[in-house]
Amino acid sequence: MLEMDVSEEDIDEFMKKITRAKYEIEGFLLNESSQGLGFSNLIYLHMQLEEYLKTIDPLKVNIFFIEEPESHMHPQMQNVFIRYLTNFYKENNLQGLITTHSNEIAKSVGLNNLRVIRQTSKFKSELFDLSTFRVTIKGKQENIDDETKCILENFFDWFFEIGYSEIVFADKVVLYEGDTERLFIRKLLTLDEFKPLRDNYIAFIQVGGDYAYNYKYLIECLKIKTLIITDLDYDKSASDVTAILNSESTNSTINKFYKDEADNKHINPTIKDLYDWKEADKNKVLNNLICISYQDRAELSRTLEESMLMKLLSIDIFAKLKRSEWKKKRQDFNLRFSIPNNLPGDSESEFTIRNIINSTSNNKVDFMYSVILNERAEDALPLYIKEGLLWLMK
Repeated sequence: MLEMDVSEEDIDEFMKKITRAKYEIEGFLLNESSQGLGFSNLIYLHMQLEEYLKTIDPLKVNIFFIEEPESHMHPQMQNVFIRYLTNFYKENNLQGLITTHSNEIAKSVGLNNLRVIRQTSKFKSELFDLSTFRVTIKGKQENIDDETKCILENFFDWFFEIGYSEIVFADKVVLYEGDTERLFIRKLLTLDEFKPLRDNYIAFIQVGGDYAYNYKYLIECLKIKTLIITDLDYDKSASDVTAILNSESTNSTINKFYKDEADNKHINPTIKDLYDWKEADKNKVLNNLICISYQDRAELSRTLEESMLMKLLSIDIFAKLKRSEWKKKRQDFNLRFSIPNNLPGDSESEFTIRNIINSTSNNKVDFMYSVILNERAEDALPLYIKEGLLWLMK
């Protein structure tokens, strides 16, 4: 005779062997192995959440932890999943904590939901609660009108929405004005002189000359060493040393940082004041946390492109060259820049570097590409940017 001794364990084992999960997609049945690890991870997390919902005990503290849900997920999947997860928590009135190294996740959850753990010294880490950040900046802005306060608070929501949330993961930060600065700085970091910076995670954030100052509060909050590379932007019509020294900068970021420490906070500094401030090493602010790097007295230039041409061609800001000489230099250095036409009645007009840069104002990116692709970046490196990057390395 045959006797069958079937236990619950045997049935469980049997069911596991003959049961397969299938996914129906537009009428097609797909196996579990049909998707990559990212989708498998997504499905697993969803099932764990649903199971958790069924086990909630209202008499206990219920909290759901997820460790690095971005594993095996590409950025778009991370973005979609964290938005789903946020809604899931809200709809079911859940509390939870997610650990992540994902910029997509940090960007999507917003400032109020972020707690950042940062290493602030070799053997010390600190927790920064960004949910209190708005309260912090309100307390520091007592002398600013309500409209400006509102703009500043909204600024950081926008800051995260467009993806600049990478700052919370950064070891160091570089704030720059435009595309030409970004191209130039990234190229410079490939040079051997700045090799130590490549061992750091650096957040590169594009800001206008008017808005870099707003980042001061977040930098101070997170204690991140930050280099601000910006232009002095004095009066374009200043054509000699005296006129330059007596003019003022239109760069509100430089002016605001300067006036933070000035006795009279209502008067804009002259260019001479800003040169003196930098030479006294006072452009390192917030206890050496931020360095504002701009053109110095030795260069007398007002923009990055002027400084680069001066360095590359070894001529000063006031030197005048004939149109034919500019054409030859453009050809010899294989650069892309525009040369103004001869003045009426003049067969061979003379132009300064400023005339060349003003004429090239709509093609600055082309100029920067020509410098980089012809391996001229190191030769064109202005002193103020070099000093700033060396400071950031320390």
